[in-house]
Amino acid sequence: MAAILESVMAPVFKSTQPTTSRRAFNSAAPTTTGWSRCRQIYCERKDEATKGFAVLRRKTVALILSGCVFTQIDFRSFAFAKPSVGFREYIDTFDGYSFKYPQNWIQVRGAGADIFFRDPFVLDENLSVGFSSPSSSRYNGVEDLGPPEEAGEKVLKQYLTEFMSTRLGVRRESNILSTSSRVADDGRTYYQVEVNIKSYANNNELAVMPQDRIARMEWDRRYLSVLGVENNRLYELRLQSPENVFVEEEDELRRVMESFRVNKVT
Repeated sequence: MAAILESVMAPVFKSTQPTTSRRAFNSAAPTTTGWSRCRQIYCERKDEATKGFAVLRRKTVALILSGCVFTQIDFRSFAFAKPSVGFREYIDTFDGYSFKYPQNWIQVRGAGADIFFRDPFVLDENLSVGFSSPSSSRYNGVEDLGPPEEAGEKVLKQYLTEFMSTRLGVRRESNILSTSSRVADDGRTYYQVEVNIKSYANNNELAVMPQDRIARMEWDRRYLSVLGVENNRLYELRLQSPENVFVEEEDELRRVMESFRVNKVT
């Protein structure tokens, strides 16, 4: 009986079981080769994305750096560009003279001259005007000083007297660079004198042995004087500038010299 039941029920049980075979199941599941291909595609896309990001990053960095470089170039060009120099005119109607000076120079009072201006950044660069007293000497013209060469010797002697030092080991070297005469647009004759003076000082002025007293240059300056006569007075415009600064600003300083005029006082 049991054998009969088993023989009858067996086809029923077999028909109710899933008909999907192992081969079908295995074909539905990804094979090892499929996984490798997927991984390869994923890696390739990842590499492409990484390369794209790297290229974008390099371009971005290059753009930033180029901007910085151009910014620095523009800044340096601006920083070292020589600005145009403007001038102001100073007129003294009471004492009878006038001149032009760089507009950024400032006036300094109590400097021992009738008027004194200086560069606010280069303190050794300045100008001043002085004049003689008609009670002590009466001038009819600048020719009273003699020819320009003789006037240059007197100007240099005056400079050296004023710069005389009582310090030990100080030595001054001087040289007259040029002397000239010109007639300005006011019809008056002016003398121009250019002088170079160097100052040397020992680094150890109290040393006993000469080899221990080494002279070093303290300063090297250009002095320019313009001389004119009016109102029985001798007027002098003085310009002082370090030699290295004079080379750069010669045109401006010569314009100041040429602008100097003496005027009749009424």
